[in-house]
Amino acid sequence: MHRITGPYRGYFVAAYTVQAKGGFVGYGKACVTRPVAAWRAKGQADVISSLYGNELQALVAAEHKVRLEIDQLPPSWAPFTAPGSLVDSR
Repeated sequence: MHRITGPYRGYFVAAYTVQAKGGFVGYGKACVTRPVAAWRAKGQADVISSLYGNELQALVAAEHKVRLEIDQLPPSWAPFTAPGSLVDSR
């Protein structure tokens, strides 16, 4: 299972799950640009969830952990631009 959401504070949240012994683990990344695929994204912050009994729980946990990491990063948008406009990261 995978999902790309956002932008959240100017970052996209790319998350996916992997089956592990006893359940599923979620992986997530905070991306400045919208990635094509969650599992191949290059992120500003990478997280791993705990082991969960189903894929949706693992995915949501990874997304939540990415948002917590994004809250610690500087915004990827200018506060005086139109909502949804991203700042060039160069």
